[in-house]
Amino acid sequence: MPTCPRGADTGKGLPFRVMGLFARKNNDVKPIEASGTPRIPSLGNGVTVPLTLEDFPPILESLRVTAPPDPIDGLYTDWMGVHTRVSMLPWAPAELASTISSELPIPDDGYRSEAEEYVALSLALTRATEDFHIIEVGAGWAPWVVSGVVAARARGLNASGIAIEAHPLHAQWAMQHAADNNVDAELIEGTSEMILGRVRESQATMKVILGAGWHESTTMEFPDIDGTDMGAALCTMPDSGTDYRGAHVKHRIVQALKLSELFDAMPQSRIDLLHIDVQGVEFELLNKEAGPVQDHAALMAVGTHSRLAEGQLQDFFLERGWGIIIDEPCKAHFTMTHPTLAGFTVQDGFQLYENPFLLTQ
Repeated sequence: MPTCPRGADTGKGLPFRVMGLFARKNNDVKPIEASGTPRIPSLGNGVTVPLTLEDFPPILESLRVTAPPDPIDGLYTDWMGVHTRVSMLPWAPAELASTISSELPIPDDGYRSEAEEYVALSLALTRATEDFHIIEVGAGWAPWVVSGVVAARARGLNASGIAIEAHPLHAQWAMQHAADNNVDAELIEGTSEMILGRVRESQATMKVILGAGWHESTTMEFPDIDGTDMGAALCTMPDSGTDYRGAHVKHRIVQALKLSELFDAMPQSRIDLLHIDVQGVEFELLNKEAGPVQDHAALMAVGTHSRLAEGQLQDFFLERGWGIIIDEPCKAHFTMTHPTLAGFTVQDGFQLYENPFLLTQ
């Protein structure tokens, strides 16, 4: 797999078509010119080439560990050499414990994710040079930060990552997952000022932030549910007594952290992979933080939870000049009643975006 998109001129920098993108970098184009002449919309960048399922095997092979480890009691070890404590995840098949798999996760890994998310990680690692930095928003047990650090180290890269998770038990799982893979991690919590201060000071390879990634630093409601439910989201319907699925659940107050403030607090400027999985509020978050995301993130992987959000994201980021490498729609079952479209979703979708403004950086 090439380290830059097909169509790019590796010897002379970005091709001519991309240069015009910089006029749109701040999304300052208007639908009607000052003269009143209608403007033809321009979506995408003419450089990014989407991937198909046939492209996946060689991309995923680049993540394979060269020397498979021995089995570890209670842990499942995948083809990357990443260990997962099966008993920690209530939905994971018990028979995976103490086993090693050499199989590529096509179409999925059988317990966690589809091939597309692994492809996103592989592409981000392929494009990294000396350092690799990954951020996971709505991290759960931080599978992508941990996998990214493990795979980056295997390539001789300096690796670091930040996992943001609002559920206390899931944040503890992230710490355990890091420990199981020899990744030094620090759990950070408190007010936004306390969290940002610690992000600036911490020397830990992986920082686990107990809180929510959002478009402002504030406090918000988050479902107070047990750890078996991985579908909880920030409450954008305060005082309703329900979540986005219509379930009547108790809520608790959590610290929300503005992504741009987090980016400014990081010692690294570049984010090789920004992974967003926020259960239905992905567009509400990203359209308000698009500027900082564009300044820092080379690749952005988004878990999607409604067709509406998918279309909104496509229209918004394609107009800004981003390209879509992978677009896998979510699946919904329109039965009963729910307060939001995301409430009908039975299988998440996935979109992988490429930021052309960071292709040569």
